[in-house]
Amino acid sequence: MNLRMGIDVGGTFTDVVLFDPSTGELRVTKAPSTPGRPIDGVMAAIEKAEVPLDAIHTLVHGTTVGTNALLERKKALPALIATKGFRDVVFIQRINRKHHYDLSWDKPKPFVERRHCFEVPGRVNYRGEIVTPLDEQAAAEAIASVRAAGIVDIAVSFLFSYVNPEHELRMRELIAELYPEATVSLSHEVYPRWREYDRTSTTLADAFLKSLIADYVDNLARGFSSAGGKMNFLMMKSNGGVQEAAAAARKPVDLLVSGPAGGVLSATFFGNLTGRRDLICMDMGGTSFDVSLIKGGEANRTVDFEIEWGLPVFTPMVDVKTIGAGGGSIAWIDKGGLLRVGPQSASAVPGPACYGKGGTQPTVTDANIALGRINPDYFLGGELSLDVDAARAALEELGSTLNMGVEEVASAIVELVDFNMVNAIRLISIDRGLDPREFTLVSFGGAGSLHAGALAKIIGIREVLVPIHQGVFSAFGLMTADMRVDESKTASFRSDTVELSHVNDVLTQLSRRAVERLRADGYAGEPRVEATIEMRYLGQNYNTEIPVPLVEGGLQAHELAEVLEQFHAEHRRRYGYDIHREVVELVHFNVVAVGATEKPRVPTLSADGHVRPDRPARPVYFKGHGWVEAATYERAALASGTRVEGPAIVEEPTATTLLHPGDSLEVDSYGNLVIAIEKEAS
Repeated sequence: MNLRMGIDVGGTFTDVVLFDPSTGELRVTKAPSTPGRPIDGVMAAIEKAEVPLDAIHTLVHGTTVGTNALLERKKALPALIATKGFRDVVFIQRINRKHHYDLSWDKPKPFVERRHCFEVPGRVNYRGEIVTPLDEQAAAEAIASVRAAGIVDIAVSFLFSYVNPEHELRMRELIAELYPEATVSLSHEVYPRWREYDRTSTTLADAFLKSLIADYVDNLARGFSSAGGKMNFLMMKSNGGVQEAAAAARKPVDLLVSGPAGGVLSATFFGNLTGRRDLICMDMGGTSFDVSLIKGGEANRTVDFEIEWGLPVFTPMVDVKTIGAGGGSIAWIDKGGLLRVGPQSASAVPGPACYGKGGTQPTVTDANIALGRINPDYFLGGELSLDVDAARAALEELGSTLNMGVEEVASAIVELVDFNMVNAIRLISIDRGLDPREFTLVSFGGAGSLHAGALAKIIGIREVLVPIHQGVFSAFGLMTADMRVDESKTASFRSDTVELSHVNDVLTQLSRRAVERLRADGYAGEPRVEATIEMRYLGQNYNTEIPVPLVEGGLQAHELAEVLEQFHAEHRRRYGYDIHREVVELVHFNVVAVGATEKPRVPTLSADGHVRPDRPARPVYFKGHGWVEAATYERAALASGTRVEGPAIVEEPTATTLLHPGDSLEVDSYGNLVIAIEKEAS
């Protein structure tokens, strides 16, 4: 057999999607995650798929283990070796403050202790010229100090190494000779661009994750091997591409949002499939809420990610914003007596109160249970029976403090988490000059479609797309991913003095490196290679990224002139003006190599099926309506073209879709649910 499998390990559930290319069959399963031993949850989910491991040809894995590790800091921090006089760069940070007038505010702590920051004399200038040779005796002493401290992860960040990496490369050789057990992250390999703090902070994050990710991947690979698996084991990267798992530890910072990236790819796939190219994607799972934006069929991308405010990690990634708003988010009362929801989560263990695993604090899932929105006997297709009484007891205790009844406090919890999620949607749309009302909201994740209708109504979106396999959507997206490598370099030129040969040299160098890395990651076909240059007017501090043609023989003078003209036009579009006679700086060069992979086929849905509710109606509580009888449908029984009027509930093993009064739903030819949101009276 030649099966492909996508596995997404979340904070609460581990999701599996299995695809048979020969028949087009898709099979999905879900199992509780096992914090501390992710392989157990992975193997449990695979066993539920009832497919032997030796039948799987390719396995693609997405995970948030890197992000969680950086957030929790539950392992030893790395050591830093820096240029003499610059070990405090990561402590000085930037001049901005999160709270301008809060005298008690402290800067975020970098991923290193100051006593574990070491300096080595040796200097390269901004042209890449060696001004002072590397002091190898001082380097050896620094390595000995790191070893004596028992630290195995080392970050090396020297000035201007992105122009000339000679000193960093020599430092790695010395570490290999004197401390071979150590892992090493070099700043020119992790983030070869200027801005010393950004590059050093990113290199420290990479070093922090290096041994952790190496052990994580090794444990999974050993688990698969011992169970008889001989598949191609790939890891999803934050940029939406995949690589061989064995290469993941080479640059683990690339895996930070590997799990959420799968959902964005899946939404892009279904958007293109159904002719919807402008999408806002919402993924509400058990622990977090991820939101992203797709414009013109392409996901927004970024290199700027902050683990916490002021603590940057720069790596190419799909632009995903995450907040602590999931089904397991805990409702609590702050010091001022106000109701709050999240970011704390009950996670998989002990879980919400209704799970019956020892959780006593009320969560969003408990609120939805108490409001009749979740069928307690059909959670995970009936595998987990939920305790309604336990949910109501937890809510009653919280409500007594607020002088609210169970339904009232449950409704308040749902409403509050809805507004938290709407604020996240505004960040990626309105705050960027985009009108969310012009987009379709794509809802997925185990809890997403219980809330999507309310979110759309609040923000003014008229259409919600609930795709097939919504409860395991990120896992599905893993199988739509191409192999992808991003390479970048700072190589500043001025438009009035630039030599065309220098521009072509940088583009050629990056293109060759990107293709070589793609080959090393296991791609054997003919890749697609694209390039951009980040530009700005002389004296500006922020850049505008412009596509650049990669032509045989390099750019010609007229082609570079056209690129500069595109910059003026794009600057005018973004900011309302351009300065044609001003000097333009060509600051950062970026190249992407993409290796296409086979995509799953989605069969069309039969028009034969039930069009009437096939489950007993049940009362559901809606604010402003009270308890209302809602027709209940099994999603698998709905035929193409079926139309449903709200209030109604559509159930499936991995998720539930809630249709509010006044809204309507139609099933498209692929089985996706297309919800039309009633426009509120003005």
